[in-house]
Amino acid sequence: MIAEDDNESCSSSEVSSCASLNEQNYSELLEAFQETHDEANRLVLSNNRLKELNSWLEKRVKSLEDEIEKSKNDFKNLENHFKNAFCKCDALICENCENLEKKVHYLVDTVDKL
Repeated sequence: MIAEDDNESCSSSEVSSCASLNEQNYSELLEAFQETHDEANRLVLSNNRLKELNSWLEKRVKSLEDEIEKSKNDFKNLENHFKNAFCKCDALICENCENLEKKVHYLVDTVDKL
């Protein structure tokens, strides 16, 4: 449609110059399209690589979260074990138990931060 409008605006003496102008415009548009198409193909490849990396990272994060949860459970079991193993007293509250409990809480908090 644009080419027809350009041809209509040209007089009969300028037909050859209008045709070369239309060829030049077409060549510029074709070159711009080709560059855009090539860039789109590069972006598709890059996007696919990033999707694969993202998928791998999500699996790794899930694995690490599971490992952290397992470690928390292990420390809670360890905490209960130490409470039962070190306290041989019959008193409701003893100094040794309080110190050990503080150390256990410190260890659990440290693991939680990891």
